[in-house]
Amino acid sequence: MNSKKLHKTTLSIASAALVLALAGCTSTGPTQYQPLALNAQEQDAVTDKPAYLQPLYRKLFEEGKRNEVLNRMEIGTAAFYRGDLDLARENFDAALETIETVYADNEAATQARSLWHEEGRKDFKGEPYERAMAYYYRGVIYLIDGEYDNARASFVSGLMQDAFAEEEQNRSDFAVMMLLAGWSAQKMGSPVLAEEAYDELRALRPDFPIPSADDNVLILAETGFSPRKLADGMGHYELVFRPGKNFKEKHVVLNTGAEQFELAPVESVYWQATSRGGRPVDAIIEGKAAFANTTADLGRDLAQLGVTARVFSPALGGSSGQVGNTLALIGVASMALSANVKPRADIRYWSRLPDAVHTSTMRANVADVSQWQASYTDIDGNPVSLKSGVFRHYQDSQGNHVIWHSSRAR
Repeated sequence: MNSKKLHKTTLSIASAALVLALAGCTSTGPTQYQPLALNAQEQDAVTDKPAYLQPLYRKLFEEGKRNEVLNRMEIGTAAFYRGDLDLARENFDAALETIETVYADNEAATQARSLWHEEGRKDFKGEPYERAMAYYYRGVIYLIDGEYDNARASFVSGLMQDAFAEEEQNRSDFAVMMLLAGWSAQKMGSPVLAEEAYDELRALRPDFPIPSADDNVLILAETGFSPRKLADGMGHYELVFRPGKNFKEKHVVLNTGAEQFELAPVESVYWQATSRGGRPVDAIIEGKAAFANTTADLGRDLAQLGVTARVFSPALGGSSGQVGNTLALIGVASMALSANVKPRADIRYWSRLPDAVHTSTMRANVADVSQWQASYTDIDGNPVSLKSGVFRHYQDSQGNHVIWHSSRAR
């Protein structure tokens, strides 16, 4: 083949590669969704809600099915933090109903997961730690209601969700779920089930204080802000986790007026986000990444080959320089294409979660917690200048208490 024909052929190949790459560029980036228009019934539903929840309910209806689970989680926590337990129940139940369709320990759920993955995970179902925390909040509400059997079932389900990581199952290490499953069983009058849960907790946290059989007060304190999800890597197809921002509190000391004590940190939500079965995770890469990486490698190889050809073109004759330029062009186009075929990481996340959960149990006659105060220290034990936060006190019909505290308003 003479140099003119070679030049024409290589330019045609390069042009085709560039067209293909640039065509891919038109579809880059996350899919843009237009807000759905609210119908009259939905408008009424929004205006019927408390003012602080109205923007969240509007978002629920505007974003539709693809974000329904996420928005239900956000509404549920916002309502729980305000003490609106009816709305919290309603929204967590709705979120968990969808989650259980996909993530349960049965054949139907396995089939649902298969179909769901084939559809590209368009609808938000959350990472394992998010699904587990939905069961955590629902279980705490069951405890508040004195429904100990349902509370235990919810915490056990949370442990199961922690074990699910895509299609791989791992050992659960969600300590707060183990503690609360044991507490629920204890209140059910099932010491054997309680001891089984506490044994799991001891294996995971040997030094953690186990509740006494006659304790009637459970204190849960939440600190910090939710882990964040970010897109990383070429084409932003890798999902990585980062700690929440703009908080320093890591330890909680309670002053009840009668005594002062530090709460035991039982769970790091950030650790749960960044681990699977106790093993750290650097990133989560979606299904198409392997194919796209192959394409990217090919592009790099061709680009390098093109540079090499240009370097040696004086020794090989003029045509090799044109070949080198063309191969380099194809290589760059191929790498651009690879960035476009990778699905961008799904960085939607449950923003109202805490960074950590702290706890204590005791035997006490609790009449009022309105005068209770909390103080905080950072990771090094230095005081953190922060207001005492919110306390909520619930007593069930059997005389057991749940005292919930947050260092931050949500």
